[in-house]
Amino acid sequence: MFLFFSCSDDGPTAGCFQDEGRRIVSTLNDINGIIIFKEDCGYLVDPDLQLDKNPTGVLLPCNLDTEYRIVQSRILFSGFIYESFENEDICADFFEITEIEVFPYSE
Repeated sequence: MFLFFSCSDDGPTAGCFQDEGRRIVSTLNDINGIIIFKEDCGYLVDPDLQLDKNPTGVLLPCNLDTEYRIVQSRILFSGFIYESFENEDICADFFEITEIEVFPYSE
């Protein structure tokens, strides 16, 4: 008789913030938003919806490629929101983009 054990990690796979020991607190899928720039934070994602567990209202992506750093660009995005620690003074929630699409400009 043989008995096999295996482990499965079906949760999201983090790609950012591991060295800081942050956990993923929320997963976003297909959210509309806009790229903004704040002098003290850099390029941010401002979602159209109020997100649960999102204390600042905007997201600081760790992996926003240069081609998407266009202020006021309309985007559709997915990704992971990471925890922030109580003693931190943050200007945006820590975020990792897993998918992003820019909408063509229209008036």
